[in-house]
Amino acid sequence: MFAIVIALLLGAGGGVWYGNKMGYSKAQADAKAAVEAEAKKAAEAANPFKTAETNPLENIQTNPLESLKFNPFK
Repeated sequence: MFAIVIALLLGAGGGVWYGNKMGYSKAQADAKAAVEAEAKKAAEAANPFKTAETNPLENIQTNPLESLKFNPFK
């Protein structure tokens, strides 16, 4: 009876140790794959200033006070 209890405890302890070991390595692999996927997605993200067609300062006046009656710059 004592030998059966010891065998069951050793078997359960070995199963827990092996399960944790395998789960940890799988979690590491999953995390690495997720980081690589996000890095690839970030590298392919659109840069709004990449193309020459997009100019955020295109419709801005050079002197916004030009249309005022009192212009301190003239």
